[in-house]
Amino acid sequence: MTETTNIQCRNVNVFYGESDALRNVNMTLKDKAVTAFIGPSGCGKSTLLRCFNRMNDLIDIAKVTGEIIIDGQNLNSPETDVVELRQRVGMVFQKPNPFPKSIFENVAYGPRIHGLCRNRTELHDRVEEALTRAGLWKEVSDRLREPGLGLSGGQQQRLCIARAIATEPEVLLMDEPCSALDPIATTIIEDLIGELAKSYTIIMVTHSMAQAQRVSEDTAFFYKGDLIEIAPTKELFRNPKQAYTKQYLSGSFG
Repeated sequence: MTETTNIQCRNVNVFYGESDALRNVNMTLKDKAVTAFIGPSGCGKSTLLRCFNRMNDLIDIAKVTGEIIIDGQNLNSPETDVVELRQRVGMVFQKPNPFPKSIFENVAYGPRIHGLCRNRTELHDRVEEALTRAGLWKEVSDRLREPGLGLSGGQQQRLCIARAIATEPEVLLMDEPCSALDPIATTIIEDLIGELAKSYTIIMVTHSMAQAQRVSEDTAFFYKGDLIEIAPTKELFRNPKQAYTKQYLSGSFG
């Protein structure tokens, strides 16, 4: 993991066929901090999130233009190794999606396919560290061979976080990671995000403005494919500069 992870978007556009999903997005994201993306459904926030690990490549009609720079490298360059990129940029999805494997194998999968461990001992240590950092080790250490799908919803999401950080990424993408969880599990995940931000740059899509205020340092507001405003979270919620932002935060639309 590098000491700093500077991320910049320069004139980023995303098209699905003839339809433009994002237009001319420019922003710089802070290192080792949580940036929240908010806005109504269909505004482009999840589309942008998927740009950071080239997940839009999996959509046949998607086209991405502009530059996304991480540590000086343009992710959209044809020379970018997408497999290596997805090791550097982990992702946690909206619904917990453990593999139909044991708890251990869920976390070991990434380090194994990327050849990050020289032997079984190193692999076990890496799995233990990832589960510990995800706040799950104490709950599952005596049942690592049991199916990951046998865990509760909140535990499954922490297992997915452990799986994402097991490859030691620089960036964590989180697409509404708490939307399928109950309030107790949500609180645990939010506390975990705060801890993880000490080590990783985290970009999180959320529909919850309260959650954005609780966990993020900066917040970006999107509307109909445009980045309307990005600012420190407290500043954006207390004194938004743009009219659309003020209307959205006041509940005029959403």
